[in-house]
This record gives sequence, structure tokens and C-alpha cells, in this order.
Amino acid sequence: MEALTIGGFSEVSTAIEAHTTDGFSPAVSTKITLYRPFFTNIMICGVLLSIAGVPGNVLTVGAYFKHAKLHNPTNLLILSQTIGDLLTCLLSFLFFVLNYTEAGLVMISSNKYLCLLSLGSIMMALQISSTNVLALSTERFIAVFYPFKYYTWVTDVKVTVGVVMIWSTVLLFNLLPFFGWETWTPEGYCRATQVYSPVYSQCIYLLPCALCLVLSAFENILVGGMTFKKQRPVVPVGGDDQPEARAAPKVEFRVTKMLLQVVGIFYLSWLPPIVTTVLILNSPLSWKRDGIPEWYVALNEWSKPLILLNAIANPFIYASKNIHYKTAYCKLLGIKIVPEAH
Repeated sequence: MEALTIGGFSEVSTAIEAHTTDGFSPAVSTKITLYRPFFTNIMICGVLLSIAGVPGNVLTVGAYFKHAKLHNPTNLLILSQTIGDLLTCLLSFLFFVLNYTEAGLVMISSNKYLCLLSLGSIMMALQISSTNVLALSTERFIAVFYPFKYYTWVTDVKVTVGVVMIWSTVLLFNLLPFFGWETWTPEGYCRATQVYSPVYSQCIYLLPCALCLVLSAFENILVGGMTFKKQRPVVPVGGDDQPEARAAPKVEFRVTKMLLQVVGIFYLSWLPPIVTTVLILNSPLSWKRDGIPEWYVALNEWSKPLILLNAIANPFIYASKNIHYKTAYCKLLGIKIVPEAH
């Protein structure tokens, strides 16, 4: 997940610093050393996408609390994911302004705690998203492959405890740099590889996030294969004391398809920054010798705003695939629902 905060600039920054005139003041030197010509366009794109993702996720959070029919374990996990997406949008706005403008770079490169706050908050939000995707994938995996144990294993209480544990653990991990586990230096980029120690970046952040994504991918491949192959109900029909279990098979099938689309969009928006950064971390010998090409640095940086597409798309998926979300959205927006003709 360093893909989200690594700019791949360590080599580039060093090369530029070597040609910086000694007579410049620190502020001017920092601007010349750190600022890149394409940063302004990335900042504009990132800020616009951040703003675009806020309304839909605010609407989804409001829908959960205002619409009683959405109160079930699956939608509680969706609520957790939505809050993570909302935080990502809000914090990304700050991240792009501070890291992709000349004034922001001067501020964040000279203020350690501003850098730690900006970087730590966006890392936390992104880590929350990857962990919530694993939780949603696991919930659907249980529903598809262990339907007769679903209501024993997946309950409101257990899911609530799981959500609290996810948020608490991620928050704890991301507070560690504030207590000294950091390598921040002035007049440098506010990037994970330059602010966090290698042990923290790889073992505390990168490895758990990579594990979540791999497990989620594995579970969703199995769920997708089973669901689309058999088109069967994913939750068993139970007794009168289990109203969810009496839901029509088609409804549960649509829920599974909806979450598969959410996870699919998640991977499509995250893969570009992940893949481009993996190559930076394992760069060819020529790049290590001569520096990372400018075009590839730009490609890596331009991939970062794409992550916000996931947060923007999710509310539209919920509205188009789930009648309860659609109803709740319409009520919150004051839109009259026209009954479908039979």
C-alpha cells in the first residue's frame, strides 16, 4: 500500500538537490527541489475527485441510520467501508493540496507534525478501506460456502465487535510514528519511504494491506465462480425467528453481485498505483544508476487520484443494485418513488 503515498522521488529528489544553487533561501530551495511541473494538474484532479466522492458517501451513511431495513450485518460492514471511503475523500483533499502545490510542499517539508498528521491520516483511511474490503469479502464467502452456519457465525454483535477491532487496530498502528517511530527530515517529501522506517512501512503497513488484498481476491474469485455458476440462494431459508433467512434467493443473489462489483471497482482503482510503485521499489539497474525516468514518475503520481474512483462509484452501485438503498436515498433527497409496473 505504499503505492498510495510513495512518489518514487528519492532518486529524482537527490539528483535535483545536487544541482540546486547554494545561495537560495531554504523555502525557495525546497520549492525548486520538490515541486514538479505536472503537480498542479494532479492536485486539481485529486481535489475534484475528493469533492465528488463526499456527497454519495454522506448519503450512504445517512441512509443506514435513517432506513431500518438496512440494519443487518452486511450493511453494517458497508457502513464501515463507506465511512472509510468518506474519510479517504476528505483527507485526500488535504493530502493533494499539501503535497502537490508549491506552498503546500514548503509547509509540509518544514513541519514534521503536519507531515505526520497528513500522511498518517490518509494511510489510516486507506488501510481501513483495504481491511473493510476483506471483511465484506469474508462475509460473502461465508454466505456462499457455509449458508447453514451463516446466522450463527455472522451476527450483529460479532460484526460490530469486528468493526470496532478493525478501526481500533488501524488507529493504533498509525499513531506509532507520533511516538517516535519515524525518520522525518526537513526539506524532504512527505512520503512513506522517507517518513517511516523500513520496518514500519513494510511489516506494520505494507504487509498487512497486501495480505488483505490477496485474501480478498482469493475469496472473491471463489465467491464469484460459485455464485454465477449455480445462481443459487446464498443464505438458507430458516424459521420464523430469522427474517433475513426468509429473503428471496434472487434478493440475496443481487446482494452478492453488488458486493462483487464493489470489490471489483476497488481493485481496478487500486491496481495502477500498486503496480507502478512495485516497479519503482524493484527498479531496473539502469534506473538505480541513472534515476527513475521523468515519464514514469509522472505515471506513478497520476495513478494516485484513481483510488478515489472507488469511493465515488460505490454509492451508485448500492443505489442501482439494492432497492433498500435506492429507497433510502430517495427519501433523504426528497425524491418521490414511482412504483414499478407489474
